[in-house]
Amino acid sequence: MDQYQEYTLEDFVLDARFQGWVRHRGAADAVFWQQYLDENPAQADDIQSARKLLDSVYRHYRTDIDEAEIDLEIQGLLERVRAEKQRFSAQVAGGSMEEREEGEERELVIAEKSGVVNRPGVVRTIPSGRPWYAYIWMKVAACTVLAIGLGWVGWQYYRSNNGYNGLVSGKELVERVNTSGKQQVIKLMDGTQVVLYPQSRLSFAETFPADQRTVYLSGDAYFQVAKDPKRPFLVHTTDLVTKVLGTSFFVRARDASDKTLVEVREGKVSVFKQKEFAARRNVQSKMPNGMVLTPNQKLIFEHASSEMRRTLSDNPEIVPSDNPKTFEFVNTPASSVLTDIEEAYQIDIIFDRDVMKGCPVTASLGGQPMFSKLSILCEVIEARYEVLDGKIVIYSKGCKS
Repeated sequence: MDQYQEYTLEDFVLDARFQGWVRHRGAADAVFWQQYLDENPAQADDIQSARKLLDSVYRHYRTDIDEAEIDLEIQGLLERVRAEKQRFSAQVAGGSMEEREEGEERELVIAEKSGVVNRPGVVRTIPSGRPWYAYIWMKVAACTVLAIGLGWVGWQYYRSNNGYNGLVSGKELVERVNTSGKQQVIKLMDGTQVVLYPQSRLSFAETFPADQRTVYLSGDAYFQVAKDPKRPFLVHTTDLVTKVLGTSFFVRARDASDKTLVEVREGKVSVFKQKEFAARRNVQSKMPNGMVLTPNQKLIFEHASSEMRRTLSDNPEIVPSDNPKTFEFVNTPASSVLTDIEEAYQIDIIFDRDVMKGCPVTASLGGQPMFSKLSILCEVIEARYEVLDGKIVIYSKGCKS
C-alpha cells in the first residue's frame, strides 16, 4: 500500500486498480481501499474526489465499449481539470490588485474549510506535492460533470432529431404513438400485426406501394408480418433496416439507448446498417450484405462501435411444428438428442456425430428450458457447449466409460 501514499487526486484517477474498484465495485477491491482509507485518512478527500470524477465518466458508458475510448475520456477530463487549475492560477497571479485580493480571499476560504489557515503571522501548511489550488477540484469537477451532462443531452437531442424524426421527415405517413402503460395492437392494411410497446412510435404509409412495405420505428415492437414474397417488409430504425418477407420478430430501437436489438421468433430476417442500406439507393450498387437471423437468434448493434453482433436469444423458445418433440429419452444416442433440440428450436448445433452416436442418454427433458437441456446433456456425456455467432458448439472427447 506504500505506493499510494504519495498519490494525488490525478494519480488515483489514472491508477488501474483504483479505476477497477470504481467501475466494477468488486468486493476484494472494496475491502482493500477501505483498509487503505482507514490507515491513511489524510488522503480521504483525494480518494473520494477521484472516485466522483471517475463516476462522472462511467455513468455515460454503461455498455461494454472499447477501453481506449474510456481512457481517452478520462484523459480529457483530467486535461480539463489541469487547464482550469492553470487558468485560475494564472488569473490570480497576473490579475489586478483587486483580482489578486479576491483570489487570496477565495484561497483563504478554501484553506479555512480544509483546516489550513493562511493569515498573517500564521504558517500555512500544504501536504507535500499538492499545489494549493488542488482544493478547488470540486468546483472544476462540477463544471466538468455539467459539461459532460450537457454534451450527453445534446447527443440525445441530436439522435432524437436526426434519428426517427429524420427518417420520417417529409414523408406522408400515419403515425401511432403509444403513450399508455400497456401494449397496443396495430393492424396494417396488408394484414401485418404490430404489438407496439409503451412509449414507442410507429409510422407507415396509409397504403403500401406495389414493390415494398415500409414502416419506421422508435421504441419497442413485436411484428407478425403477413407473407407477401413480392413485397418485402422493411422496418427502419435510426441505425438499422430489417428486411423480411413474412415472419415474427422483435425490435428494440429506442433513440436514447446505446443499443439496437433485433430478435427473431420465427422465419428469417436480414439486417442492414442504415447508412449502407441508404447508400445503395443513391448509387446503382449491389445490395450490401446484411446479417441473416434465424429463429431464436438476435442481433445487437452497438452505437459506440457501430458493430453488429449475432448471438442467441436469452431464453430460446420451441418453434411451432406439426410434429412437436417430447424430449423423453431412454438409451437414446446423444447425437439424436442434439438433433431433436436442433430441430425443435431451429438452432444450428455443431457436434461430432460419430462421437455422439455412441453415447446413450436416458433423461426427461420436456419441461426444461433449452440451455438447461444442453447443460444436463453435457453433464451426462462429459461434454461442454459454447454459443458462437448465434450457433451452439458442443465439445466432447467421448462418453463416460
